[in-house]
Amino acid sequence: MNIWILDSESGITLLYKPYMDLPLDEDLISGLLAALNQFTTYELKEGIESIEMGGLRWSYLEDKESNLLFVATSEKDISSNMLKARLNIIMQTFLDQYVYKDIEAWKVLWKGNTELFNPFKDIIDEYYDQWITAESVSTIAEYIDILGVFQQILNLLINVIEGHFTPEKKDSTYQKIESMFQNYLNHQYVQQNPELRKISFDPISGINIININPRNCDMLVVEKQIINLIRRITEMIKSEEGYYVTLHYFIEENIFEYLISNMTLLNELNLFKFFLQLFLFK
Repeated sequence: MNIWILDSESGITLLYKPYMDLPLDEDLISGLLAALNQFTTYELKEGIESIEMGGLRWSYLEDKESNLLFVATSEKDISSNMLKARLNIIMQTFLDQYVYKDIEAWKVLWKGNTELFNPFKDIIDEYYDQWITAESVSTIAEYIDILGVFQQILNLLINVIEGHFTPEKKDSTYQKIESMFQNYLNHQYVQQNPELRKISFDPISGINIININPRNCDMLVVEKQIINLIRRITEMIKSEEGYYVTLHYFIEENIFEYLISNMTLLNELNLFKFFLQLFLFK
């Protein structure tokens, strides 16, 4: 697995982390990756998500607010869904650490000094070590996939609040979520389980579950906590806006499109029916 973090407009490489020895010129391939994404965005009105090229599988994720493009490539023995889930974890961690804290400062942070991001390679190493371990333990591999899915679902729910709520309703809903998280963190059971304390909420950066280490927790317990979190936030949105309006918001924010496009993975994880009922039913 090799990972690029690029400026999506210029193709400049902020960070490159290789784990495979590929006969590639780093600068040349970075420009090509950005150019391919720009071409498909211009011609097809949407960027690349996943392609197979040069005997490898490639996954793309773009964050338009920060003008960043995240690309991962791997051998074909890793599924496109798993590669995308892993890349999403890396993307969300990078955005939390460098972008979301101050988006205006971010716009001038890295220009001409990509060495600022070298410490992030150590974080990628930690994730990579977890994934290597997971490949030999199927239950952990499955758990990593579940975390990636849950994080994306939580991101989409925050997008609903950010994109459709009035400022007053948004503030009120975020206060309810903050109160819910405060009660959650104060619970004795959570305090006794360090990995559960890594589930966090911030009105600016959203909900973060990707810091959980699957090797240090009871996976079934964590999964149950996150499912409950998703359910409660979904119910908050429905209660605030009503079922039919909320259903329209879910459609606009591509929640059902995400479920359908990832149906194979969600079925493998026994999550497709749960999410479909949660978002579709009253």
